[in-house]
Amino acid sequence: MLLRICHTTRFAYQMPAYESHNEARMKPLEGAGQRCVEFELEITPGTSTFEYDDYYGNRVHTFSIHSPHPALIVAARSLVERLPTAHPEAVPMAFSDFLLEDHARYQTEYDFLSASRYVPFSDPMRKFFWLTKPEPSEDVAAYANRVVAFIRDQFLYEPGMTKVQSTADEILSVGAGVCQDFAHLTIGVLRLAGIPSRYVSGYLAPDSKGATENIGTQASHAWLEARLPGLGWTGFDPTNGCIVDERHISVAVGRDYSDVPPLRGVYRSSGGKQVMSVELQIAPQPDQPHPSGSRNNSNQQNQQ
Repeated sequence: MLLRICHTTRFAYQMPAYESHNEARMKPLEGAGQRCVEFELEITPGTSTFEYDDYYGNRVHTFSIHSPHPALIVAARSLVERLPTAHPEAVPMAFSDFLLEDHARYQTEYDFLSASRYVPFSDPMRKFFWLTKPEPSEDVAAYANRVVAFIRDQFLYEPGMTKVQSTADEILSVGAGVCQDFAHLTIGVLRLAGIPSRYVSGYLAPDSKGATENIGTQASHAWLEARLPGLGWTGFDPTNGCIVDERHISVAVGRDYSDVPPLRGVYRSSGGKQVMSVELQIAPQPDQPHPSGSRNNSNQQNQQ
């Protein structure tokens, strides 16, 4: 399945911005079942970019705009190929056996087993974990599936109840949230159980054929991957209560949202407000051969 994606972010400043320094994580990842065929990042006003891979393997584009500008537009255009992947057979393993390697696993997967900025091991989180803690004889993969289903059933998907800066404690407090909150909460439970878990940002393609769908302000989707015996990193979408499939397009991975925001930056101005708007379009494309690799244009700029 080929998907053409256009993710456009616009910033309008009440007073012109200047000395703006930014980084973008908007290029889809390469990996099993996913290939980024084309990628272009266009920034208005135009500027040059510098690219590098961060600690977790995400492609980062950095750029600066020094002169005053009343608006900033960042458009990321991608063509992504998603293919069904053959998943290896799960290795049945009881928690009592799995935790025997807990010390060694903590050394190699420290980042994905420890508390992080948006996934604190707070008292509310620990109390919630005890509601779902695994039995010693319970299979590890079965437990991960159970936690995903349990969280989806217990909380409402309701935009506006939390903010982008909210930690997992917020969804526990208000009983509702968005995909970011569902992912953070599930990650917290799995980490406390001893299962390495990481945050994934990306897109969820519409369940339709042949037509462009404007997703509007739903600029991105979020889910998680858990490292399971015999399966390796396995994607779960707790917002929809399912395992990740071909409609999920991965863009960046990290400990939590703080590692993967699509746009991040700082700027100076004489004051006033900043207004951000986002448009996302995803269009299924006819299957056809495409050359390997990707194209990058260094005409970019962003702010968040």
